Amino acid sequence: MMFELLFLAELLFWAGAMYLSVFEWIKVRDIKSNEKNDFFLPAGFLAIVFAGSLLLEIPIFSAFCAIAFLPLIIALVMTGLAQDKQKSDGDLTYNVGDRFWVIPNEDVALTTDQEAFIGKEGEIDEVNHDRTVSMTFSGGSEAELPIQCLSNTPPNSEKPENKGWWTK
Repeated sequence: MMFELLFLAELLFWAGAMYLSVFEWIKVRDIKSNEKNDFFLPAGFLAIVFAGSLLLEIPIFSAFCAIAFLPLIIALVMTGLAQDKQKSDGDLTYNVGDRFWVIPNEDVALTTDQEAFIGKEGEIDEVNHDRTVSMTFSGGSEAELPIQCLSNTPPNSEKPENKGWWTK
């Protein structure tokens, strides 16, 4: 009896971990892509499996599908519907291997270690679900930075000279 409870607890733990990892995948995929089909295709597949379980009238499997699949289908569809707006707003996508410059952003507080990378170009090593990226810069230095501080165009290094009242 004790072995069965431990097995059930371990099974529930791993099922929960896999379930939460799917939600993390949705967040990371949203940062990496502005394509609707990246979200609609998995949602369609889950909807077909759910509809099939209802048609086959397997009550336990149907209940499992309703509990597990419906929140995932809703999350995938809602994220997919946001992709057109993100694309029209010009939101950048962030993929491993892409190169970006670090720029200052008033909305994000950087640590002194992160501020040292402002104006430098680096390559993305990893995209994280919390809207940060791990980057490698020339010389092998590494940093984890918020994506709000990344730009695909080099920062303007020229400082305007104050020549007089006639220039602005």
